[in-house]
Amino acid sequence: MFSRIKSFLDRHKRKLFIGGAIVGGVALLSRYAEYKLLQWHEQQTRTMLEKQKKHHHYENTQRTANATVMSLAGSMREVVCRELDTDALLQAVRDQPEHKLAIWEQLKVVGFSRAISVVYISSLVASAIRVQLMLLGGYTYGDLIQSGHAGIPISQALQQKYLAAVHYLVEEGIPRLAHHVTRAVTRIVTGLPLTRSLTLSQLEAIYQEVRLILAGESGSHETALEGASCKLDHWSKYVLKSPVPPEEDGGEERVLYNMLIETVDVIDSEDFNIVMDTLIQHGFNHLLDRVADFYPMPKSDFPNSTSENWVDNVSRNCPAGVPSNGDRDDASRNFVAQNISILNDSVLPVAKLVPVFSGIVHAALSPAPGQLLQKILTDSKLDTLGANVYEAFAVPLGQGGEKR
Repeated sequence: MFSRIKSFLDRHKRKLFIGGAIVGGVALLSRYAEYKLLQWHEQQTRTMLEKQKKHHHYENTQRTANATVMSLAGSMREVVCRELDTDALLQAVRDQPEHKLAIWEQLKVVGFSRAISVVYISSLVASAIRVQLMLLGGYTYGDLIQSGHAGIPISQALQQKYLAAVHYLVEEGIPRLAHHVTRAVTRIVTGLPLTRSLTLSQLEAIYQEVRLILAGESGSHETALEGASCKLDHWSKYVLKSPVPPEEDGGEERVLYNMLIETVDVIDSEDFNIVMDTLIQHGFNHLLDRVADFYPMPKSDFPNSTSENWVDNVSRNCPAGVPSNGDRDDASRNFVAQNISILNDSVLPVAKLVPVFSGIVHAALSPAPGQLLQKILTDSKLDTLGANVYEAFAVPLGQGGEKR
């Protein structure tokens, strides 16, 4: 029996060897494939967890940025009211009636300046704080994943020093910005009589002319020369004090200096300017919407006029018996367009607009929903800017050396 087994093995030795090698190879490949699959699953799980953690960290950073801006609303309001003080001028009107006209001319400039400054200040503070917090969030993300990625970890003390730049924005940047706006407004409205009645379109034209002067893009050559001194500086000049290079090359001071320089680069970038232009335009639109509430609506222009606002009457003033929803919608749109035209033809004297402008700062810088500050903070372009800054500085692990 053993001789037969030996003879069989001798005859099929080559086949058995090849067969064994194949079976062993298949088993080995199976083990290797199982190992690689397990490794791939672990990598995918790690990636998914890191993405979730990063997204959570980003959302927390964005909420912190918005909360920071809201907490600064009171300070912004206080600075605007201090730099563009209407209370003192109103008291002067009462105390010096013989100079009432001259004081009202000052009130006119201050009123327009207040309204326009609120738009610029809200846009700048919201954008600058978003950039600062997102840049800091990007820096700290690597420290959240592992202790310091290829650089010095961002300590709490370093974070506090970086965020202390907000004090410069509030204490020096905002007053300086309001001063520049006031100079541009003075150029435009000085010759505007208090008795002059303005439509909303004319009021918008005044806003846009001031905006062009501040941007150094006034169409009139003479106005451009006069407004050269009114042109705004780079946005970073209002946000941060010029960073001073540290004496030592290493340490936290060097990291802080790099962070400040990178913040300046972002704030002076074209992307930041585009976002600011968008926010300012949206701010002016919001301002005009609020001012429109104070314009008179002639009752004679409305059939079956009531004490309700014309917007409330759109549905009930649509023609009866309209056969389809599409025709009913067209009728509603035509009615709205007709009454918007009526509103554009409505006028209000400059003297009556001045108190509206003076008081609008309180509502605009209120944290209440629907107000200017809330609308700016929820703008999609501001969100995109913040996300891009965060992604740019939340570098992958192991690549932080280039950043720091």
